[in-house]
Amino acid sequence: MNKRARNRLIGVTVILVISIGAIFMSVGATDGAYSRTVSDIVDKPEAVGERVKVTGTVVPGSWDGKSSPMTFDIRNEGATDGPVLSVVYTGAVPSTFGDEVTAIVTGVMNEEGIFESTDMKTKCPSRYESADNAISVASLFALGDSVVGKPVQLTGFVVAGTIKPPGGQVRFSIADEGGSPSIDIAYPDGALADGMEDGSQVVLGGEYDADSGLFKATSVAMAE
Repeated sequence: MNKRARNRLIGVTVILVISIGAIFMSVGATDGAYSRTVSDIVDKPEAVGERVKVTGTVVPGSWDGKSSPMTFDIRNEGATDGPVLSVVYTGAVPSTFGDEVTAIVTGVMNEEGIFESTDMKTKCPSRYESADNAISVASLFALGDSVVGKPVQLTGFVVAGTIKPPGGQVRFSIADEGGSPSIDIAYPDGALADGMEDGSQVVLGGEYDADSGLFKATSVAMAE
């Protein structure tokens, strides 16, 4: 093999090695952040200052949607006990955020053990329920006082542009097919069903509050 051919072979080999290394690096990290669990970084001094992506379940009652920046706690995904990571999040809160939602936060843990994040995504379990035994919004209003304060199943279609992040009193609105009548839904802390969007048919459990005119939901599911 002459010198020119040998140099060319060496150059090709170097390029291949660099390319393979880049592939492995991209598999291990996304946007410069390696994926970690809560257990991986809680009480781990070596994790301080490392940009990571942590997946965990939001601890019920640990957050306040009106606070800025928002603070909440997460545990290992699916766990109800074990290590807890406190998160300070600066950014737009996803509309699907809520108690027991899986939160995927990207950021850095500071020296106090607080995880500082500016990027968050959520994923919720898909929940489906039959609408066969649910009443329409028009039926709810027609029944009036006979259903006030009593458990009711209500169905309707999500009014476009009404889905809001958690923390406020009204979370979204639904209407009967055709767009009328409609009603505002109070569901401040709960997680919305995965895939819920404008126009989705939903099935709600809860009760009608005539004083406020709100339907206070205790559960939200997609219609089967």
